[in-house]
Amino acid sequence: MSEDAPKPKQDRRPSVPDPATVEAAMVAQSAREVVEVIGADAVLIVWTKQRRRKTSISMTSLGNALTVKGLMAWIAEKVEEEADEEDDDEDDDE
Repeated sequence: MSEDAPKPKQDRRPSVPDPATVEAAMVAQSAREVVEVIGADAVLIVWTKQRRRKTSISMTSLGNALTVKGLMAWIAEKVEEEADEEDDDEDDDE
């Protein structure tokens, strides 16, 4: 009779997913819901978070790559227009 070596004990604790992975999955699910509910061709979600005085920017997109790229360009143009309007308003106050 030969004796088998004892098997190492396995860690039975449930694995905890990385919070960033969970967050990204939740945002991606939200994007899919937007596509289903309103019939969007492309969805671009950008968000910021601040931790310990450091800001991080994250993004997720869903849709045709060219449509998403066009959406990003449109958003950049709108943000630039708003910044110009704010600058004009500040100049008028002086």
